[in-house]
Amino acid sequence: MEFNLRAISLAESIKADARCVVSDFLGKKISFRAGISIELTLPDEPERFQFMPEPERLLTALDNWNRVYRHPEDGCDSIHILATADDPSHGIVFYRIDLRQHPPPSRRTPRPMVEITGGAILDYEECANWLIEHSFKLSADPDRATRPSLLSRPRRLKTRPIRIAWIGPEVADGVSMQSRLQAIGAVYGAQFVQIPPRSYRDAEARLNGALPLDAVIICGDYAPYITVAAVPQQVRASLVHICNSRSRYDLEAQIKAWTEVALEETERESGAASGDQISMLLSIMLRGMLSHSKIGQFKHCSKETVLTGVRARHLNVTTAEGILDQNSEAFQETKNSDALFLHKAHNDGRQYFLNSQQMVKIKTLVDAGARAARS
Repeated sequence: MEFNLRAISLAESIKADARCVVSDFLGKKISFRAGISIELTLPDEPERFQFMPEPERLLTALDNWNRVYRHPEDGCDSIHILATADDPSHGIVFYRIDLRQHPPPSRRTPRPMVEITGGAILDYEECANWLIEHSFKLSADPDRATRPSLLSRPRRLKTRPIRIAWIGPEVADGVSMQSRLQAIGAVYGAQFVQIPPRSYRDAEARLNGALPLDAVIICGDYAPYITVAAVPQQVRASLVHICNSRSRYDLEAQIKAWTEVALEETERESGAASGDQISMLLSIMLRGMLSHSKIGQFKHCSKETVLTGVRARHLNVTTAEGILDQNSEAFQETKNSDALFLHKAHNDGRQYFLNSQQMVKIKTLVDAGARAARS
């Protein structure tokens, strides 16, 4: 199944102020279609929605979903619906709806109404943690792993996963680290090569045999005898991390953080962004400015605010800054500009706003980005 959170974050997002009328969904039949189809009927009593926080917000995910996960569990099907939503505080959040679908009494009868078992509004890290646990749970159960279904609507990322060598415990707090590394890699876009910390020479030989590698993590407390010197010269020294944690929770926190560092560094080193990446990053920045009405010289904001949507999706901020520079210029009242962004000096530093004379072009680019996110 596909758990890459970056890809999920690129879906067309629900507007921050979008709400629905809960009574409109009572007993409603819902169809999810993307290659395969999943049909369900929602409960017909308001009390059945009690396990869903802020149903007026979360139910908007039923029309604007970008992932639907289904897998067998305890004789029923567990269904999880994910959608991306704008958020003024975090840039983006993720709506999750949890359902349980019982089997039909017989082949000739329809399935009963689903049960709503929960829901959540998650920030990026919370969604990543949930996806890791969901991926780990499915991989640990052979029956679940062979019978899940996934419906996906946003674009898939066309980048190769980075390769990271992990030299550390094979079991931490009673849990296989190989399975945990696979789950983390599925969410963060990384392929982990586990190297048991047997000896310096063995680790050195295995690291050379695992090339090409983008980064290396050495768990110093478990393998103090394996040093940076064992890492092949092909791996940049700046992407070799010595981890000194011991608990699985702390180990995984460092693995996730270092994976994101490695991903950003390798993207920066890879050179110029592709045309699709430029269009995607530009559309994200323009959409954020439009949603906050930063149009014209009296509605301006800092560069940090312009980059909020890029940073919230954990995308390449350095590349986005370059794209912003290429599409902006200093504001002059007596000059008509073709730039999408304009900026002017301010006591708080350079302030940006959308060029009001280019709004047709800006909205066209944003609409094109939205269509690409749905494809």
